[in-house]
Formats: sequence, structure tokens, C-alpha cells
Amino acid sequence: MNLNVYDRLPEGFLETGFRELERVLPGPSLIRLAGQADPPLLLATLLHGNEPTGLMAVQKLLRSYRDAGEKLPRSLYLFVGNPAAAAQNVRHLPGQLDFNRIWDGGDRPEHRMAGELKRLAMERGLFASIDIHNTSGENPHYGCVNKIDAACIQLASLFSPKLIYFTRPKGVLSSAFAEHVPSITIESGKPEDPYGLPHVYAFLCRVMTLDAIPQWAGGGDGLEVFHSIGRVQVPDVSRIGFSEKRNGFDFCFIDHIDQKNFSELPANALIGWRLNPQLGLRVIDESGQDVAENFLVYENEEIRLKRAVVPSMFTQDERIVHQDCLGYFMEPYELPHFPPAG
Repeated sequence: MNLNVYDRLPEGFLETGFRELERVLPGPSLIRLAGQADPPLLLATLLHGNEPTGLMAVQKLLRSYRDAGEKLPRSLYLFVGNPAAAAQNVRHLPGQLDFNRIWDGGDRPEHRMAGELKRLAMERGLFASIDIHNTSGENPHYGCVNKIDAACIQLASLFSPKLIYFTRPKGVLSSAFAEHVPSITIESGKPEDPYGLPHVYAFLCRVMTLDAIPQWAGGGDGLEVFHSIGRVQVPDVSRIGFSEKRNGFDFCFIDHIDQKNFSELPANALIGWRLNPQLGLRVIDESGQDVAENFLVYENEEIRLKRAVVPSMFTQDERIVHQDCLGYFMEPYELPHFPPAG
């Protein structure tokens, strides 16, 4: 798997939908565009092929400058991750690794491609890194940071007052670049969310015109910050359903479980039913340990919470549940007061 590198926009890029983009970009691609200011801003999109809002927002941004006959205010490195998966409208193709789990090294072709992108992106340094995603369940728009750093938090807060701090899963793009520059992930709702495109577009317009990340030394006033403490996974071989307890499934989860995202669930809340007592859900903490017994209790066939949690990213998309996870457990997080810059 090679990284395609372009120093100008490929013909037809700005007018091509995500399902047809493979005709323009034959694979993972880095498009380097000169602007008035350096270092460049890195934007990543379509790391998951079924999350097109980022691509659409970037295309709209670039068309606006082209149509106005204006040069970009800042140089741009645009990474388009997985056009082949986008053609099928899936997260990733069978046999592929998840393109947002490949950024901490490895020996697969996807890892080598990610390493080449990191090398090229850091040759001149970067202004910041922003990875744009959609969610598969009902969620508000929010930003994610992988380190408690004033610049990362401030950049994410320009997108949304809702922030998540997480260190797991490993191998995400935002974490890899956070070692070097302000680096965040933004989550812009489901692909059909009518507010997703205008929100991401407005955010990118603002970031492209920044001379620097605004200084911030607050302790979180006006922000709603959560710490991701557990990733909920089902066994690979399990059969899952939603709505109500039904025969023929190993697990069933409550109807519209994704509508509970970002709302605190109390201890003893029902989240579903286990109909196969030989199987159990896993809850993976930040150290990679299964700590399900700290969060879940099985009472007869019911699955109930042992403690209060705030869910996020819970989805009813069975394919994504098996490819990635059912969702995450979070708790409120208090930001520190950072010392004044300089």
C-alpha cells in the first residue's frame, strides 16, 4: 500500500463525491497545497470510508478560495485516507486494518503508509493536526484530545465546548501527531446530520486564518470535559440485537441505546440482556485491561451498570460494533489550571 503524494489538486477532486473518489485518488493520498503562511495545517479525512463530512467540508473550503481567486491563508497538507472503503461506504474493507488504529507503528502495509505520511508531514513541521470524523450513533458534536495540553484543548474548544480526553484505543492519528504539534480529533455527528457540514466548514475557515493557536490558561470554564475510561466490546463470535430481549441472540441491548450518549446513566441502569451465559462483555481500560467486573453486573439475564457512567459513541450499527466497539464509558473530568504561556 503506497502513499500517493500530490503538490496540486488532482483533476476533478473538488467536484467528486466520496463514493466516486477512488477514480480520482487511487489510494491513501497526501495533497500538499501552498498558502500565504507556513507551517502547514494537516487535515485528515476519510480514515473511515463511511464518514464523509470532513471531505465535503474540505472540498467546500477549497472551492471557496478557488472561486474567489484567492490563495489559501495557510499552507495545507490534506490526507485522504481510504478512498477504496469510501467507494463501498464502509469503515474499512475486509482484510484492511482500521486506518485510525495504524499510527503507532507495525509491520503491515497500512503501518508503513502511515509512517511515510508522518515523515513527510513533519519534514517542515506543522501548525496543527485535525482529524475529522463522523459518528455512527447519536452524539453531539465534540472534540477529542489525547494529552492534557493547553494548545490541544484550546484548539478542540474552538470546535465544541464538549471535549473528551482519551488515551485508548491506541494507534489513532491525533495521538501520533500530539507528540509534536497541537493535534485533535473532531466528531461531527452522523453523516446525515444537516449541521455537520456547515459546522466543520466554519471551524476549518476559522483555523485556516489563525496566526497562532489562541493562548488559554483556563481551568475549563464553559467546557464540558469527559475522560474516557472504558471501551465496551462484544465477543467476536457473538450474535447481537437491539430493541428488546429476543431469542436467537447472545446479547440484546436496549432500544436507541445511542440516544443515551453524553447523558449520565446511574448505577443499576439497564443497558441490555445477556442470553448466552457462556459469553461476557469486555470493558477495556486505559491500561488495556478488561475491567468489566468494575462496570457491569449480570442479574438473571439483565445487564446492569455497577456504577454511574456517561456513555459516548454507543451505536446500533452491528457491523461497527464487531469491527470496533459498542461504545465507551466516560466520567466527568476537571481540567487543570495551566500556567500562563511564555
